[in-house]
Amino acid sequence: MKRFIRLLLIAVVIIIFCEIDQSFGNSIIETQIGPFNLAGPPLTESKLVSQFGEGYVQLEKIGDKIVRKKRIFWVPEQEVWVQIDLSHVLDEKMESAVEAVLVTKKKLCDQDMKYVPQKTLGLLATSKGIKIKDPIEKVIGKYGKPSISMTVGKDKIFTVLGEELKLKEGLVLRYLQKQPSSELNFAEFYFKQKKLHSLLISESE
Repeated sequence: MKRFIRLLLIAVVIIIFCEIDQSFGNSIIETQIGPFNLAGPPLTESKLVSQFGEGYVQLEKIGDKIVRKKRIFWVPEQEVWVQIDLSHVLDEKMESAVEAVLVTKKKLCDQDMKYVPQKTLGLLATSKGIKIKDPIEKVIGKYGKPSISMTVGKDKIFTVLGEELKLKEGLVLRYLQKQPSSELNFAEFYFKQKKLHSLLISESE
């Protein structure tokens, strides 16, 4: 009888563990900042422009081929820049779509007021309510232990924000899928003096 009860308890523990593990594997790290949701219907470049305007357009080329395109906006009421990365892969209508969104305190281009969105972006917060200037404790409280923690200038770990913003100091937390997945979704949070300075959500490699 005791052996049966012990086996039953072990089975219950295994089932609970599997359910927790599966929920982690199926969970999406983060897909939303303000009006931008990478898990929803693809937001095409033409729709982005029709809603928010041209912004500042930045192109990266190899020869004549465009390998990366960004549209950048300044949001004065929140004192942040928003960078929208567009996919280089086109859909059946020959349209690119939003594949990453960066919100940052770092100035991304000159003539800020020229690039204010023609329609308000609303509060630029994640689905869990995280926004620029939030303390690091709040982010960890909402998202848990990060997949990667990188001290800028000390740890030799690649982070997109580290490369994108040419960071010199601070801390980057990177959240990846818990298990191998077909999803490329990840999120990065950069802290300067323990306050959130920049955040990125992406579904690209």
